[in-house]
Amino acid sequence: MAARKKEKETVEKENTEQQSGRKEKPFILVFLMVAAAAVAAGGLVMGAIIYFIGIPGVMPKMKATPPPVYETLELGERVVNLTDPGNIRYLRVRIVLEYKKNEKLTAELKEKNAQVMDAVLKSLRSKSVDDIRPLEKEEKVKVEILNSINARLTSGKVERIYFTDFLIQ
Repeated sequence: MAARKKEKETVEKENTEQQSGRKEKPFILVFLMVAAAAVAAGGLVMGAIIYFIGIPGVMPKMKATPPPVYETLELGERVVNLTDPGNIRYLRVRIVLEYKKNEKLTAELKEKNAQVMDAVLKSLRSKSVDDIRPLEKEEKVKVEILNSINARLTSGKVERIYFTDFLIQ
């Protein structure tokens, strides 16, 4: 019986050693799989960063498009009667047009100077002091004049209009 008991203890020892050895192997496998997953995730993150942001110094620099060159055309000073009832009010205005550099448009504006001035004067004559006095309303007048000028042009369009002198009396 003592021999059997000894045999039983040695078998149990071997079983526990085998079990403990088996437990170590799965722990190493799990550790290796987690490490491999972490490396793969890091690779994906780095790939995304390189794809969306790029590597400084490796990617060719984007050529910046130069800003457009603008030309101006001064229409001169004009005096216009305003439509205030009972009051004789007038507006003295000096107007400058700004447009992208375009030789065809420059020639067309010089050729159609009379039509452009007519559009400006019609727009201004239809206004009263209350229509143009606050700054916000002055901007609306500019947009209206700009639209009426551009409706007469075929080679391009005027981008901005400036009042360099603006006096109401």
